[in-house]
Amino acid sequence: MKKNIFLIVFIGLVVIGFHSKSLAQGKFYGDDFPPPPKHLIEKLQLSDSQKDKFDELFFNHQKRMIELRAELQGKILELKKYKSEGDLKRSKFIDLTKEINEVRNKMALARANHQMDIYEILNDTQRKMWHDNSPYGFGYMDNNFRGKGMFRHWRGFCR
Repeated sequence: MKKNIFLIVFIGLVVIGFHSKSLAQGKFYGDDFPPPPKHLIEKLQLSDSQKDKFDELFFNHQKRMIELRAELQGKILELKKYKSEGDLKRSKFIDLTKEINEVRNKMALARANHQMDIYEILNDTQRKMWHDNSPYGFGYMDNNFRGKGMFRHWRGFCR
């Protein structure tokens, strides 16, 4: 009887462990955020030309972000390799850190430009609707508030 209870408790803990691991905060879709959901797109009532521009902007932005992430990972790897060599020089270490931050700045500018490119496609009523539908609108990031609930790691539009 004790073995059965122990086995049930053990299996329960394993199941809870796997379940909590899958719910842990992490990268959403490998940090490649999907476009806004179809219900929001339908609500915006985009014209065909707006839809085409939106799709083109989204995929061009994704391509650019993939390139920048690869560049960032390369710079981080270069810094790790330099750290592992042993004899560190302040100037080289600082230069590598600056290079990493330059790539991060490029990523931030690409995101901001993407958000504004999308925003400029919309007319005034669509912009109001876009703004009101967090997590995609600008209002979501007011006062550095990241949000709560299931959308807590969605930042900005659809980066």
